[in-house]
This record gives sequence, structure tokens and C-alpha cells, in this order.
Amino acid sequence: MSLIDYLDDEKIDFVEEIVSQWIIRIGDQKINIRITKDAHGYFQFVTSHYYHGSEQAGPYIASAANFTSEKEAIIYARRQVVSFYDPADKNAVWVENTLF
Repeated sequence: MSLIDYLDDEKIDFVEEIVSQWIIRIGDQKINIRITKDAHGYFQFVTSHYYHGSEQAGPYIASAANFTSEKEAIIYARRQVVSFYDPADKNAVWVENTLF
């Protein structure tokens, strides 16, 4: 039995275990990455900020979820943070994830 099973209760809507948390810096921006594992054994990631380049319609937020390993979740979190990052874009902003 996993420890997460002890939180299985009809009054609890959702439970995840925090597996790891990382702090990275890109330019002047500090970004937190949290990796969690749900009751079904899948890994998820969430970042504290999203990058919004001046040529993008909105910030890039990856839609991938339910990873089979912590490593896979970290790889996708890195992609979300740096895929569109352009240090030369002076009008880009980091948008805070209010759900972090």
C-alpha cells in the first residue's frame, strides 16, 4: 500500500504527492518547477511562471500530462520554460502562474 492511499477519502477530491521541486534561473527570472505524482502513479509538473515572447499570442503552456516517470515530467517542464525563450526579446514577459 502506498502512503498516498491513506489519504483516499470520499471527502477529498484530489491528492498528489510532491516528488521534487527545483528552482532555476533564466536571465533575471527565478522559476520554480514542482513534480508531483498522483494516486494512479502518473507524474505531473507545474511551473511558477510561463514565458510570453512579444511575437507570441500568449504565454506557452504545455498541454502534456500524465508522465510515466519523474525524468519525463522534468524534460517537459524544461521544454515549457525554454522552448520559446529568447534573451534578445526585450518586450517579452514572464507571466506568473497563480495556481503554482
